Amino acid sequence: MAGFAEEDRPRLERAVALARMGLGAVEPNPPVGCVLVGPDGVVGEGWHGAYGGPHAEVVALSKAGDAARGATAYVSLEPCSRHGKTPPCTDALIAAGVKRVVFAALDPHPQQRGAGAEALEAAGIEVVGPVADLAPEAEGLLDRFVAAFGRRRPWVHLKWAMSLDGRIAAEVGSGGAISGVKARRLTHEWRGRSDAIAVGVNTVLSDDPDLRCRLEGGPPEGRPQPRRIVFDSSLRLPAGSRLVSTANEAPVWVVTGEDANAAQERILVEMGCRVLRVPSAFDHLDIGAALVRLREEGVQRLLVEGGAQVHGVLLRTRLADQVSAFVSPRILGGDRGVLAVAGTGIRRSEDALALEDVTWKRIGDDLLMQGFVPSPSDVEVGE
Repeated sequence: MAGFAEEDRPRLERAVALARMGLGAVEPNPPVGCVLVGPDGVVGEGWHGAYGGPHAEVVALSKAGDAARGATAYVSLEPCSRHGKTPPCTDALIAAGVKRVVFAALDPHPQQRGAGAEALEAAGIEVVGPVADLAPEAEGLLDRFVAAFGRRRPWVHLKWAMSLDGRIAAEVGSGGAISGVKARRLTHEWRGRSDAIAVGVNTVLSDDPDLRCRLEGGPPEGRPQPRRIVFDSSLRLPAGSRLVSTANEAPVWVVTGEDANAAQERILVEMGCRVLRVPSAFDHLDIGAALVRLREEGVQRLLVEGGAQVHGVLLRTRLADQVSAFVSPRILGGDRGVLAVAGTGIRRSEDALALEDVTWKRIGDDLLMQGFVPSPSDVEVGE
């Protein structure tokens, strides 16, 4: 390729490796890595580390400071030229005075493909890319991003904390934290970077959660409190619940069925809640239609924190994308414990749903298991 030298290769390979650091934290955005190299070597590195947070190029530029002027930027993905939750990365690279950009893979979005390269070249920056033999690896990191922008629902992230014997509570309504302080803090970080937090109405009835991000200073980087969503087919959400009583402090949306009680809806609306009606049958919401409606309302990343029935239907229908489960070194015992996933289940262990790209990480005294849910093409959403 014209303009590509062998000394570029290890820098670009490093950018692709950095991109992997964001897997599981940035979806439905693409994971991206960036390396800035000046005359004396690397002056800045970065990756897109969290949904709604700064992109890889911006992170690397902030580390490089004035040393970015005249540098070469190696990026795993063509720099974006569109306004989203953050300004375009092309603008940041141009403003910083980089002289050359080398990228591995083109932006897969059909409306943006090649636009970033064109914007950089129009500003007088030398652009090299895509790099054919590195593009397949870089594009492999984009599979979930491509799937996400091609559908009509949010990225759905299921989270729960459970004891060593697989219980999320000693019994229904017992309350109390299963995971440790560090795990709970990480959960609040996820809340702060999500567009919305969702639970089923049974979780509200048993636990009366608040669901706001309670980090000191609120959500990161000035983001608003996430919308708090309750899946409630027959409007059983109590007017005296913590969610309803704080609806004027942080948004509360109630997703209910088309035939739910109108008088109860008026009560909730008067107290500051918003009610969204979607199709339902036999007192069960059409969860696919509910997700489509949430996406139409601007929810791109949805964190689901219970309960077991909601987890079960989202996993059974493959409408969940990601699972994060904290495993605590505590044993509850007994036969009244609440399982993390309910529903019909499977008859044979060999038919169990197997997560993909699974990672394990120690968080304080807990273990965090994260993985992705395979999405078969025959699952229809909202039909």
